[in-house]
Amino acid sequence: MRRWNAWSLQRRVLVVSAAAVTVAVVLGAIGFVVALDRILYSTAQDSAREQAAAISTSISSGERSAPQALSEITSKGSLIQVLDASHRVVASSEPALADSSVSKLRPAPGAVATAQEATIPGEVGEPHAVVAQGLTDPSGTAYTVVVAKPLDVETTTVRTAATLLVLASALLLAILMVLINRTVRQALLPVESIRSEVARITQVRGRGHITVPPSGDEIARLAETMNVMLGRLEQADATTRRFISDASHELRSPLATIRAAIEVPHAGTGADRERDAVVQGEVLRMQHLVEDLLTLAKADDGLPLTLEEVDVDDLVESEVRRLRATGTTPVTASITASRVVGDRLKLAQALRNVVDNAMTHTVGAVGLEVHPEGEVVVLTVDNDGPPVPEEQREAVFDRFTRLEESRERDRGGSGLGLAIVRTIVEAHGGTVRATSTPDGRCRFEVRLPLDAGTAS
Repeated sequence: MRRWNAWSLQRRVLVVSAAAVTVAVVLGAIGFVVALDRILYSTAQDSAREQAAAISTSISSGERSAPQALSEITSKGSLIQVLDASHRVVASSEPALADSSVSKLRPAPGAVATAQEATIPGEVGEPHAVVAQGLTDPSGTAYTVVVAKPLDVETTTVRTAATLLVLASALLLAILMVLINRTVRQALLPVESIRSEVARITQVRGRGHITVPPSGDEIARLAETMNVMLGRLEQADATTRRFISDASHELRSPLATIRAAIEVPHAGTGADRERDAVVQGEVLRMQHLVEDLLTLAKADDGLPLTLEEVDVDDLVESEVRRLRATGTTPVTASITASRVVGDRLKLAQALRNVVDNAMTHTVGAVGLEVHPEGEVVVLTVDNDGPPVPEEQREAVFDRFTRLEESRERDRGGSGLGLAIVRTIVEAHGGTVRATSTPDGRCRFEVRLPLDAGTAS
Protein backbone atom coordinates (compact mmCIF):
# COMPACT_ATOMS: atom_id res chain seq x y z
CA MET A 1 0.00 0.00 0.00
CA ARG A 2 2.84 2.40 0.83
CA ARG A 3 4.50 1.63 -2.48
CA TRP A 4 1.21 2.30 -4.28
CA ASN A 5 0.81 5.66 -2.52
CA ALA A 6 4.38 6.56 -3.44
CA TRP A 7 3.63 6.21 -7.14
CA SER A 8 2.80 9.27 -9.20
CA LEU A 9 -0.81 9.91 -10.17
CA GLN A 10 0.04 9.31 -13.82
CA ARG A 11 1.57 5.93 -13.02
CA ARG A 12 -1.37 4.87 -10.86
CA VAL A 13 -3.88 5.88 -13.53
CA LEU A 14 -1.87 3.96 -16.12
CA VAL A 15 -1.68 0.82 -13.96
CA VAL A 16 -5.38 0.90 -13.08
CA SER A 17 -6.31 1.52 -16.71
CA ALA A 18 -4.05 -1.31 -17.89
CA ALA A 19 -5.60 -3.70 -15.36
CA ALA A 20 -9.15 -2.68 -16.27
CA VAL A 21 -8.53 -2.90 -20.03
CA THR A 22 -6.73 -6.24 -19.65
CA VAL A 23 -9.60 -7.72 -17.67
CA ALA A 24 -12.11 -6.40 -20.20
CA VAL A 25 -10.12 -7.71 -23.17
CA VAL A 26 -9.56 -11.13 -21.56
CA LEU A 27 -13.23 -11.50 -20.68
CA GLY A 28 -14.24 -10.35 -24.14
CA ALA A 29 -11.80 -12.75 -25.80
CA ILE A 30 -12.99 -15.67 -23.69
CA GLY A 31 -16.60 -14.84 -24.46
CA PHE A 32 -15.85 -14.59 -28.18
CA VAL A 33 -13.96 -17.90 -28.29
CA VAL A 34 -16.66 -19.72 -26.31
CA ALA A 35 -19.39 -18.26 -28.52
CA LEU A 36 -17.48 -19.18 -31.70
CA ASP A 37 -16.92 -22.71 -30.42
CA ARG A 38 -20.61 -23.14 -29.60
CA ILE A 39 -21.68 -21.79 -32.97
CA LEU A 40 -19.35 -24.11 -34.89
CA TYR A 41 -20.34 -27.08 -32.73
CA SER A 42 -24.03 -26.29 -33.26
CA THR A 43 -23.46 -26.09 -37.02
CA ALA A 44 -21.66 -29.48 -37.06
CA GLN A 45 -24.38 -31.00 -34.89
CA ASP A 46 -27.13 -29.73 -37.22
CA SER A 47 -25.31 -31.30 -40.19
CA ALA A 48 -25.06 -34.63 -38.35
CA ARG A 49 -28.71 -34.38 -37.36
CA GLU A 50 -29.75 -33.89 -40.98
CA GLN A 51 -27.77 -36.93 -42.08
CA ALA A 52 -29.22 -39.08 -39.31
CA ALA A 53 -32.75 -37.90 -40.18
CA ALA A 54 -32.28 -38.71 -43.89
CA ILE A 55 -31.06 -42.26 -43.19
CA SER A 56 -33.77 -42.84 -40.57
CA THR A 57 -36.51 -41.69 -42.96
CA SER A 58 -35.24 -43.97 -45.72
CA ILE A 59 -35.18 -47.05 -43.41
CA SER A 60 -38.40 -46.40 -41.49
CA SER A 61 -40.34 -45.89 -44.74
CA GLY A 62 -39.21 -49.29 -46.01
CA GLU A 63 -37.78 -47.84 -49.19
CA ARG A 64 -34.33 -49.19 -48.47
CA SER A 65 -32.62 -51.54 -46.10
CA ALA A 66 -30.10 -50.23 -43.61
CA PRO A 67 -27.01 -51.03 -45.75
CA GLN A 68 -28.67 -49.56 -48.87
CA ALA A 69 -29.77 -46.38 -47.09
CA LEU A 70 -26.31 -45.90 -45.68
CA SER A 71 -24.60 -46.43 -49.07
CA GLU A 72 -26.76 -43.79 -50.77
CA ILE A 73 -26.01 -41.05 -48.23
CA THR A 74 -22.86 -39.00 -48.67
CA SER A 75 -20.97 -39.10 -45.42
CA LYS A 76 -19.30 -35.69 -45.93
CA GLY A 77 -16.49 -36.82 -43.67
CA SER A 78 -18.82 -38.09 -40.97
CA LEU A 79 -18.70 -41.53 -39.39
CA ILE A 80 -22.13 -43.20 -39.84
CA GLN A 81 -23.36 -46.44 -38.32
CA VAL A 82 -26.66 -48.28 -38.19
CA LEU A 83 -27.12 -50.46 -35.10
CA ASP A 84 -29.77 -53.07 -34.42
CA ALA A 85 -31.60 -53.61 -31.16
CA SER A 86 -28.70 -55.71 -29.84
CA HIS A 87 -26.31 -52.81 -30.51
CA ARG A 88 -24.56 -54.68 -33.26
CA VAL A 89 -23.33 -52.72 -36.24
CA VAL A 90 -25.63 -53.47 -39.19
CA ALA A 91 -23.99 -50.99 -41.57
CA SER A 92 -21.04 -48.61 -41.28
CA SER A 93 -19.53 -45.90 -43.48
CA GLU A 94 -16.08 -47.01 -42.36
CA PRO A 95 -15.18 -50.69 -42.70
CA ALA A 96 -12.74 -50.34 -39.81
CA LEU A 97 -15.64 -49.50 -37.50
CA ALA A 98 -17.86 -52.39 -38.58
CA ASP A 99 -17.29 -54.30 -35.35
CA SER A 100 -17.69 -51.57 -32.69
CA SER A 101 -20.10 -48.73 -32.01
CA VAL A 102 -18.74 -45.20 -32.05
CA SER A 103 -21.13 -44.04 -29.31
CA LYS A 104 -23.08 -45.37 -26.35
CA LEU A 105 -26.14 -43.26 -27.18
CA ARG A 106 -29.23 -45.47 -27.47
CA PRO A 107 -32.35 -43.32 -27.96
CA ALA A 108 -35.80 -44.92 -28.17
CA PRO A 109 -37.51 -45.16 -31.56
CA GLY A 110 -38.48 -41.70 -32.75
CA ALA A 111 -36.13 -39.96 -30.26
CA VAL A 112 -32.87 -38.16 -30.92
CA ALA A 113 -29.87 -37.95 -28.59
CA THR A 114 -26.75 -35.78 -28.99
CA ALA A 115 -23.31 -35.65 -27.40
CA GLN A 116 -19.83 -34.25 -27.91
CA GLU A 117 -17.27 -37.01 -27.70
CA ALA A 118 -13.65 -36.13 -27.04
CA THR A 119 -12.57 -39.25 -28.88
CA ILE A 120 -14.11 -42.29 -30.54
CA PRO A 121 -12.63 -45.69 -31.51
CA GLY A 122 -10.21 -45.33 -34.37
CA GLU A 123 -10.12 -41.52 -34.08
CA VAL A 124 -7.99 -40.99 -31.00
CA GLY A 125 -7.65 -37.40 -29.84
CA GLU A 126 -10.16 -36.00 -32.33
CA PRO A 127 -13.45 -34.58 -30.96
CA HIS A 128 -16.76 -35.38 -32.66
CA ALA A 129 -20.32 -34.10 -32.53
CA VAL A 130 -22.46 -37.27 -32.20
CA VAL A 131 -26.17 -37.55 -33.08
CA ALA A 132 -28.12 -40.78 -32.50
CA GLN A 133 -31.70 -41.29 -33.72
CA GLY A 134 -33.90 -44.29 -32.90
CA LEU A 135 -36.35 -45.79 -35.46
CA THR A 136 -38.24 -48.92 -36.52
CA ASP A 137 -38.68 -50.29 -40.04
CA PRO A 138 -42.07 -51.41 -41.44
CA SER A 139 -41.55 -54.89 -39.98
CA GLY A 140 -41.11 -53.45 -36.46
CA THR A 141 -37.36 -54.02 -36.21
CA ALA A 142 -35.65 -51.37 -34.11
CA TYR A 143 -32.54 -49.59 -35.29
CA THR A 144 -30.29 -46.71 -34.15
CA VAL A 145 -28.62 -44.44 -36.62
CA VAL A 146 -25.42 -42.87 -35.25
CA VAL A 147 -23.66 -39.99 -37.03
CA ALA A 148 -20.32 -38.71 -35.66
CA LYS A 149 -19.29 -35.42 -37.23
CA PRO A 150 -15.56 -34.67 -36.78
CA LEU A 151 -14.78 -31.27 -35.28
CA ASP A 152 -11.19 -30.92 -36.43
CA VAL A 153 -11.96 -28.01 -38.76
CA GLU A 154 -14.00 -26.27 -36.10
CA THR A 155 -11.31 -26.85 -33.49
CA THR A 156 -8.64 -25.50 -35.79
CA THR A 157 -10.81 -22.48 -36.56
CA VAL A 158 -11.35 -21.75 -32.87
CA ARG A 159 -7.63 -22.11 -32.10
CA THR A 160 -6.68 -19.84 -34.98
CA ALA A 161 -9.28 -17.28 -33.95
CA ALA A 162 -8.09 -17.43 -30.35
CA THR A 163 -4.45 -16.95 -31.40
CA LEU A 164 -5.29 -14.02 -33.63
CA LEU A 165 -7.50 -12.57 -30.93
CA VAL A 166 -4.70 -12.78 -28.36
CA LEU A 167 -2.28 -11.06 -30.70
CA ALA A 168 -4.81 -8.41 -31.64
CA SER A 169 -5.72 -7.89 -27.97
CA ALA A 170 -2.08 -7.47 -27.00
CA LEU A 171 -1.60 -4.95 -29.80
CA LEU A 172 -4.81 -3.16 -28.84
CA LEU A 173 -3.75 -3.09 -25.20
CA ALA A 174 -0.37 -1.60 -26.11
CA ILE A 175 -2.01 1.06 -28.27
CA LEU A 176 -4.55 1.88 -25.58
CA MET A 177 -1.82 2.20 -22.94
CA VAL A 178 0.10 4.60 -25.14
CA LEU A 179 -3.02 6.66 -25.78
CA ILE A 180 -4.05 6.62 -22.10
CA ASN A 181 -0.54 7.58 -21.01
CA ARG A 182 -0.48 10.45 -23.49
CA THR A 183 -3.98 11.58 -22.53
CA VAL A 184 -3.22 11.49 -18.81
CA ARG A 185 0.04 13.33 -19.36
CA GLN A 186 -1.73 16.01 -21.38
CA ALA A 187 -4.50 16.23 -18.79
CA LEU A 188 -1.98 16.69 -15.97
CA LEU A 189 0.08 19.33 -17.75
CA PRO A 190 -2.20 22.16 -16.53
CA VAL A 191 -1.97 20.75 -13.00
CA GLU A 192 1.82 20.80 -13.16
CA SER A 193 1.64 24.33 -14.56
CA ILE A 194 -0.58 25.37 -11.65
CA ARG A 195 1.82 23.74 -9.19
CA SER A 196 4.85 25.54 -10.64
CA GLU A 197 3.02 28.88 -10.66
CA VAL A 198 1.92 28.41 -7.05
CA ALA A 199 5.53 27.59 -6.12
CA ARG A 200 6.68 30.77 -7.87
CA ILE A 201 4.01 32.82 -6.14
CA THR A 202 4.99 31.33 -2.78
CA GLN A 203 8.56 32.51 -3.31
CA VAL A 204 7.38 36.09 -3.85
CA ARG A 205 5.19 36.13 -0.72
CA GLY A 206 1.86 35.32 -2.31
CA ARG A 207 1.69 38.03 -4.97
CA GLY A 208 0.41 37.03 -8.37
CA HIS A 209 -2.23 34.86 -9.94
CA ILE A 210 -2.46 31.55 -11.80
CA THR A 211 -3.06 31.37 -15.52
CA VAL A 212 -6.50 29.84 -16.06
CA PRO A 213 -6.52 27.19 -18.85
CA PRO A 214 -9.01 27.95 -21.63
CA SER A 215 -10.46 24.42 -21.42
CA GLY A 216 -13.33 25.38 -19.11
CA ASP A 217 -13.11 22.01 -17.34
CA GLU A 218 -12.48 21.02 -13.71
CA ILE A 219 -8.83 22.07 -13.90
CA ALA A 220 -9.83 25.52 -15.16
CA ARG A 221 -12.26 25.82 -12.24
CA LEU A 222 -9.46 24.68 -9.90
CA ALA A 223 -7.24 27.47 -11.25
CA GLU A 224 -10.06 29.99 -10.74
CA THR A 225 -10.57 28.78 -7.17
CA MET A 226 -6.83 28.99 -6.56
CA ASN A 227 -6.82 32.58 -7.80
CA VAL A 228 -9.65 33.43 -5.40
CA MET A 229 -7.74 31.77 -2.56
CA LEU A 230 -4.50 33.56 -3.49
CA GLY A 231 -6.37 36.85 -3.60
CA ARG A 232 -7.73 36.25 -0.14
CA LEU A 233 -4.32 35.18 1.16
CA GLU A 234 -2.74 38.29 -0.32
CA GLN A 235 -5.44 40.43 1.24
CA ALA A 236 -5.04 38.64 4.57
CA ASP A 237 -1.28 39.08 4.41
CA ALA A 238 -1.65 42.79 3.68
CA THR A 239 -4.23 43.12 6.46
CA THR A 240 -1.98 41.32 8.92
CA ARG A 241 1.03 43.46 8.09
CA ARG A 242 -1.08 46.61 8.29
CA PHE A 243 -2.51 45.37 11.59
CA ILE A 244 0.98 44.82 13.01
CA SER A 245 2.14 48.20 11.73
CA ASP A 246 -0.84 50.03 13.22
CA ALA A 247 -0.62 48.16 16.52
CA SER A 248 3.09 48.96 16.74
CA HIS A 249 2.37 52.62 16.06
CA GLU A 250 -0.39 52.74 18.64
CA LEU A 251 1.84 51.16 21.28
CA ARG A 252 4.83 53.29 20.34
CA SER A 253 3.02 56.57 21.07
CA PRO A 254 2.11 55.93 24.74
CA LEU A 255 5.45 54.21 25.36
CA ALA A 256 7.26 57.28 24.05
CA THR A 257 5.16 59.52 26.28
CA ILE A 258 5.86 57.37 29.35
CA ARG A 259 9.58 57.23 28.57
CA ALA A 260 9.76 60.99 28.16
CA ALA A 261 7.89 61.55 31.39
CA ILE A 262 10.30 59.28 33.25
CA GLU A 263 13.53 60.54 31.68
CA VAL A 264 12.86 64.29 31.96
CA PRO A 265 14.55 65.52 35.18
CA HIS A 266 12.30 67.10 37.77
CA ALA A 267 13.26 69.43 40.58
CA GLY A 268 12.97 68.05 44.04
CA THR A 269 12.23 64.55 45.13
CA GLY A 270 8.52 64.91 45.74
CA ALA A 271 5.81 63.35 43.64
CA ASP A 272 4.98 65.06 40.35
CA ARG A 273 1.19 64.82 40.06
CA GLU A 274 1.07 66.14 36.51
CA ARG A 275 3.65 63.62 35.33
CA ASP A 276 1.90 60.78 37.20
CA ALA A 277 -1.40 61.74 35.58
CA VAL A 278 0.21 61.63 32.13
CA VAL A 279 1.81 58.25 32.81
CA GLN A 280 -1.42 56.87 34.23
CA GLY A 281 -3.41 58.07 31.22
CA GLU A 282 -0.98 56.52 28.76
CA VAL A 283 -0.86 53.26 30.72
CA LEU A 284 -4.67 53.08 30.63
CA ARG A 285 -4.56 53.77 26.91
CA MET A 286 -2.11 50.92 26.42
CA GLN A 287 -4.22 48.67 28.63
CA HIS A 288 -7.35 49.34 26.58
CA LEU A 289 -5.44 48.75 23.35
CA VAL A 290 -4.02 45.45 24.56
CA GLU A 291 -7.45 44.30 25.79
CA ASP A 292 -8.97 45.17 22.42
CA LEU A 293 -6.22 43.27 20.62
CA LEU A 294 -6.80 40.25 22.86
CA THR A 295 -10.55 40.39 22.19
CA LEU A 296 -9.99 40.40 18.43
CA ALA A 297 -7.37 37.66 18.67
CA LYS A 298 -9.82 35.44 20.55
CA ALA A 299 -12.50 36.24 18.00
CA ASP A 300 -10.27 34.94 15.20
CA ASP A 301 -10.40 31.52 16.87
CA GLY A 302 -14.12 31.73 17.64
CA LEU A 303 -15.45 34.13 20.25
CA PRO A 304 -16.59 32.19 23.36
CA LEU A 305 -20.02 33.22 24.64
CA THR A 306 -21.62 32.76 28.04
CA LEU A 307 -25.31 32.60 27.14
CA GLU A 308 -28.11 33.88 29.30
CA GLU A 309 -31.23 36.00 28.96
CA VAL A 310 -30.18 39.61 28.53
CA ASP A 311 -32.49 42.64 28.81
CA VAL A 312 -31.04 44.91 26.14
CA ASP A 313 -33.19 47.79 27.40
CA ASP A 314 -31.41 47.57 30.78
CA LEU A 315 -28.02 47.80 29.03
CA VAL A 316 -29.17 50.89 27.14
CA GLU A 317 -30.53 52.50 30.32
CA SER A 318 -27.17 51.93 32.03
CA GLU A 319 -25.34 53.61 29.16
CA VAL A 320 -27.71 56.56 29.21
CA ARG A 321 -27.14 57.03 32.95
CA ARG A 322 -23.37 56.81 32.48
CA LEU A 323 -23.34 59.38 29.69
CA ARG A 324 -25.51 61.81 31.60
CA ALA A 325 -23.42 61.40 34.75
CA THR A 326 -19.98 61.74 33.16
CA GLY A 327 -20.47 64.27 30.35
CA THR A 328 -22.22 67.40 29.24
CA THR A 329 -23.39 66.09 25.84
CA PRO A 330 -27.20 65.95 25.64
CA VAL A 331 -28.46 62.35 25.52
CA THR A 332 -31.93 61.28 24.41
CA ALA A 333 -33.32 57.77 24.65
CA SER A 334 -36.31 55.78 23.42
CA ILE A 335 -36.36 52.46 25.22
CA THR A 336 -38.79 49.55 24.79
CA ALA A 337 -38.47 46.33 26.75
CA SER A 338 -36.33 44.00 24.64
CA ARG A 339 -34.72 40.70 25.56
CA VAL A 340 -32.31 38.36 23.75
CA VAL A 341 -30.30 35.28 24.63
CA GLY A 342 -26.61 36.20 24.56
CA ASP A 343 -23.47 37.11 26.48
CA ARG A 344 -24.32 40.04 28.77
CA LEU A 345 -20.76 41.34 29.21
CA LYS A 346 -19.88 41.21 25.53
CA LEU A 347 -23.13 42.82 24.46
CA ALA A 348 -22.50 45.59 27.00
CA GLN A 349 -18.98 46.02 25.58
CA ALA A 350 -20.34 46.27 22.02
CA LEU A 351 -22.95 48.83 23.10
CA ARG A 352 -20.38 50.94 24.94
CA ASN A 353 -18.05 50.94 21.92
CA VAL A 354 -20.84 52.15 19.64
CA VAL A 355 -21.85 54.81 22.16
CA ASP A 356 -18.24 55.96 22.70
CA ASN A 357 -17.81 56.24 18.93
CA ALA A 358 -20.93 58.42 18.77
CA MET A 359 -19.69 60.62 21.61
CA THR A 360 -16.36 61.04 19.82
CA HIS A 361 -17.89 62.23 16.57
CA THR A 362 -20.99 64.12 17.61
CA VAL A 363 -21.19 67.89 17.29
CA GLY A 364 -24.31 68.08 19.41
CA ALA A 365 -26.52 65.42 20.97
CA VAL A 366 -26.49 61.62 21.05
CA GLY A 367 -29.63 59.51 20.77
CA LEU A 368 -30.20 55.86 21.69
CA GLU A 369 -33.20 53.72 20.79
CA VAL A 370 -34.01 50.05 21.34
CA HIS A 371 -37.15 48.14 20.40
CA PRO A 372 -38.19 44.64 19.27
CA GLU A 373 -39.05 44.22 15.61
CA GLY A 374 -40.39 40.80 14.65
CA GLU A 375 -37.75 38.18 15.43
CA VAL A 376 -34.98 40.70 16.15
CA VAL A 377 -34.13 43.48 18.56
CA VAL A 378 -33.10 46.72 16.85
CA LEU A 379 -30.67 49.07 18.60
CA THR A 380 -29.75 52.43 17.03
CA VAL A 381 -27.18 54.97 18.21
CA ASP A 382 -27.37 58.40 16.55
CA ASN A 383 -25.12 61.44 16.78
CA ASP A 384 -25.23 64.92 15.27
CA GLY A 385 -22.05 64.38 13.25
CA PRO A 386 -22.05 63.80 9.51
CA PRO A 387 -22.98 60.23 8.42
CA VAL A 388 -20.26 57.85 7.33
CA PRO A 389 -19.70 58.19 3.56
CA GLU A 390 -21.42 55.35 1.71
CA GLU A 391 -18.20 54.09 0.14
CA GLN A 392 -16.65 53.71 3.61
CA ARG A 393 -19.59 52.23 5.52
CA GLU A 394 -18.16 48.71 5.30
CA ALA A 395 -14.51 49.66 5.81
CA VAL A 396 -15.33 51.56 9.01
CA PHE A 397 -15.67 48.18 10.77
CA ASP A 398 -12.17 47.04 9.75
CA ARG A 399 -9.40 47.04 12.30
CA PHE A 400 -7.46 50.29 12.80
CA THR A 401 -9.73 52.13 10.39
CA ARG A 402 -10.06 55.88 11.04
CA LEU A 403 -12.12 58.22 8.96
CA GLU A 404 -10.76 61.23 10.83
CA GLU A 405 -7.19 60.15 11.52
CA SER A 406 -5.76 63.00 13.55
CA ARG A 407 -8.82 63.85 15.63
CA GLU A 408 -9.49 60.26 16.67
CA ARG A 409 -5.90 59.60 17.65
CA ASP A 410 -5.79 62.78 19.70
CA ARG A 411 -8.83 61.58 21.59
CA GLY A 412 -7.22 58.24 22.29
CA GLY A 413 -9.07 56.06 19.77
CA SER A 414 -7.27 53.02 18.40
CA GLY A 415 -9.54 52.19 15.48
CA LEU A 416 -10.51 48.86 17.06
CA GLY A 417 -13.79 49.76 18.74
CA LEU A 418 -16.13 49.23 15.79
CA ALA A 419 -14.20 46.11 14.70
CA ILE A 420 -14.93 44.64 18.13
CA VAL A 421 -18.59 45.65 17.81
CA ARG A 422 -18.96 43.77 14.53
CA THR A 423 -17.12 40.74 15.95
CA ILE A 424 -19.40 40.52 19.00
CA VAL A 425 -22.63 41.19 17.10
CA GLU A 426 -21.84 38.61 14.38
CA ALA A 427 -20.91 36.07 17.07
CA HIS A 428 -24.49 36.49 18.30
CA GLY A 429 -25.88 35.96 14.81
CA GLY A 430 -26.69 39.64 14.32
CA THR A 431 -25.65 42.46 12.01
CA VAL A 432 -24.33 45.98 12.44
CA ARG A 433 -24.17 48.72 9.83
CA ALA A 434 -23.40 52.37 9.46
CA THR A 435 -26.24 54.38 7.99
CA SER A 436 -27.96 57.76 8.41
CA THR A 437 -31.10 59.06 10.07
CA PRO A 438 -34.01 60.45 8.01
CA ASP A 439 -32.80 63.99 8.83
CA GLY A 440 -29.23 63.28 7.69
CA ARG A 441 -27.44 62.54 10.98
CA CYS A 442 -24.97 59.68 11.58
CA ARG A 443 -26.49 56.40 12.74
CA PHE A 444 -25.18 52.95 13.68
CA GLU A 445 -27.79 50.18 13.69
CA VAL A 446 -27.40 46.84 15.50
CA ARG A 447 -29.88 44.01 14.88
CA LEU A 448 -29.79 41.01 17.23
CA PRO A 449 -31.94 37.86 16.87
CA LEU A 450 -34.16 37.16 19.87
CA ASP A 451 -32.42 33.81 20.38
CA ALA A 452 -28.85 34.83 19.58
CA GLY A 453 -27.48 31.74 21.31
CA THR A 454 -28.67 29.34 18.61
CA ALA A 455 -27.16 31.52 15.90
CA SER A 456 -23.72 31.33 17.46
